[in-house]
Order: sequence, then structure tokens, then C-alpha cells
Amino acid sequence: MVIRTRLLISLVLALFAAPVLADKLVFDHRLVPALKAVLDSGDPAMISYDNRNPRNVVDLIAVRGKSAQDWQEALVIIARLPDKKIATPADWLAQLQRDAAKQCPAVFTMLAQDANSITFERRSSGCRAGYPPVALYRVAAGKPSLFLLAAMTKSDFSPAARAQWLALMASAHLE
Repeated sequence: MVIRTRLLISLVLALFAAPVLADKLVFDHRLVPALKAVLDSGDPAMISYDNRNPRNVVDLIAVRGKSAQDWQEALVIIARLPDKKIATPADWLAQLQRDAAKQCPAVFTMLAQDANSITFERRSSGCRAGYPPVALYRVAAGKPSLFLLAAMTKSDFSPAARAQWLALMASAHLE
């Protein structure tokens, strides 16, 4: 079972690195027990992988919910190549702020920042049904790539879950 989990995680991480070739996003999924349980289960319905655009690969892992299409809490991982509009973590943050403003009022709070990454929280209110009102994000820049980790919930994170997701975000680094 442990080998199966490691293989699944290695496969998922390798898929994220595929479009950008030189960078690989690594994080400790064990810091969020609910995420670890989903990955250990090996249930393909809980994972959605979209690589139709190799310049912007998106993976969604349902952590709470029935499936990757019907989730209450999820981890979204995006690997993308920078372009003229989004070339840095700050650019991606600005784009997320613009996108959120189109949905409903949102407040973004910076939680951590270093030379190559930004970690922040979004809290939205008055959103349409289905739009996650709370999300934690980490955007990291490598040499030829950008990565985004987003833990999203359609309700709110418990204090323990929020702490776990923030620990996962802090563990994320590029290799």
C-alpha cells in the first residue's frame, strides 16, 4: 500500500512537471491527513487531471466530497509556463484578484512571501452557489515555470484544517 501511494504521488508530481520540464513542485501531502487518505484510497473519481493545454496543466483532488466534480474541499494544482500577462507570482496574484472580483466581493490577505513565492488567503462573500468562498494559495516561480497550489472549501476551513493546509503550503518547494 505504501509503495502504491508513493507511486501515485510520484506520478501526479511528474505530470505537473511535464509541461515545464525543468521544475518539479514537491510538497508533503501527509501534512493534510484528509488529502493523504484520498491519495491512499486510489479512487480515480477523486482526481481530475486536465492537460489539454500543455502550457497550463490543472489537477484537482477532491479532499471532501463525492468526486472531483462534486467536492466540498479540494486541492487544485496548476503548472503553467509564464506568458506576457502572468510572468511572476505577483502577476498571478493580481489575476486571481481580478477573477475573484468578477465573482463576488473578495478580501485577499498576504500570509507569507519570499523571493520566489507568495502565500495568501482569499475570503469572498455573497458568491453564487458552488463558488468556494474561502481559499488558501501558494504561487511559486521556478526558472521556466509557475506553480499554484490552492486549497479551496465551499464552506470554511476548521482551525485545524486551515493549519494543516498552511503547513502543506509551507512545505512546497521546487526541485
